[in-house]
Formats: sequence, structure tokens, C-alpha cells
Amino acid sequence: MRQFPWWMLALAGLNLWPAVACPFFLFGGLHPFGTSESAWVEGCLYILTQLLWITPTLAFFASLELYRRGWERWGVVLAVVSLLLTAAMGFWVFS
Repeated sequence: MRQFPWWMLALAGLNLWPAVACPFFLFGGLHPFGTSESAWVEGCLYILTQLLWITPTLAFFASLELYRRGWERWGVVLAVVSLLLTAAMGFWVFS
């Protein structure tokens, strides 16, 4: 972790908050997209709900990997976009 500046770790580290909230998505009965009577649609809504916390968590690792490989700008852009997604998800789900 010493190969990353502290600001990059802080920026990317904020993307791990959805991983902390994953029990709400997995076991809390959280349905941000509503429910459906169709089992197929309900399965698609479940997958979409799980992507709300998996995507920023994967972006954390991807942004640090991009930064480490020398693509600093793309790593920062991915971290910022993921941070915006995390903030929007938190506002949308928990409001």
C-alpha cells in the first residue's frame, strides 16, 4: 500500500462503504427497485440490487490496479465515478 498516495487510498477507500452495507442488501429485505409477482423479474431485480453494492467494491480494486499499472488518470476517474455511484446509491436506498 506504500506505492499509493494517501489521497488515492482515501478516495478509493470510500468505495468500500457499500461492502459494509451488504448485509442490508443480502438479508435486510431491502428492495430499492420494488417487487414483482413474476419469479423471473424478481430474480432480475435481485441481481440488480446486488450490483448496487458489488460494483463499487469491484471498482475499488480496479481503480487501485489501474493506478498501480501507471494509468493514474483512469484510476482516479474510476474511483471518482464509483464514489458518485456510492453516494447516489446511499442516498437512494437509505432515504
